[in-house]
Amino acid sequence: MKGGMATSETWAPSRRMRSAAVAERERVERELRRLDVRREELAQELAVMTTAADELRGHLRVLNRFAYDQEGHHARPPLRVIESVVPDGPQAKELLKGSRIRDAAVRVLAGTDQAHTPVHYRTWYELLEGHGFTPGGKDPLATFLTQLNRSPVVHRAGRPGMYALDYSYPARARQRLEELRLALRRAHERPANADVEVIASTRERRDALASEIRATERGLEEALRSLGEDST
Repeated sequence: MKGGMATSETWAPSRRMRSAAVAERERVERELRRLDVRREELAQELAVMTTAADELRGHLRVLNRFAYDQEGHHARPPLRVIESVVPDGPQAKELLKGSRIRDAAVRVLAGTDQAHTPVHYRTWYELLEGHGFTPGGKDPLATFLTQLNRSPVVHRAGRPGMYALDYSYPARARQRLEELRLALRRAHERPANADVEVIASTRERRDALASEIRATERGLEEALRSLGEDST
């Protein structure tokens, strides 16, 4: 080295430096993967909380009607229900809530070339918005994710954040309804000399079956509405 100038060989990384760089790169990649997984988990947790808040707002509306709007007077001003606001103008999209989000999301994806393959929920969300729809709520993406998880014809597929349409659900739902209705008919057949415990347990069994029948019928109705009658 002359005059304080270093040659190119002086700055060439040593084997030890290269090994350290490779090890650090692997550490950073692992950390990024961990953060990606955690981000998906937090997004789902946020979606659950957003839905819970929306449900409480709906319950609050009912309470307002019953508690403060009877006999034409108010005991005190009704509790304020905060609604999400979508700006007016040429860029405004149709605001969807609840099952309408699920119906629109399924129809939009079913009409694309990704209808039979897994898709990331963010990509799905962009498709929905591209068709002029947006979910209601303070965090539309979180609301959208919550509704995907509630749809009877959507299931998780492989890696975190990936979802796919379940075209076999209507057939399974019809089969399950047959089984439930048969079980309900049998639950009405109890011995004439049944004691109190048998009567109570039979009634609970009938109630549980009736509840599952209603839930399955709602799921089948939604599946046929969003996927179409010809999906079965």
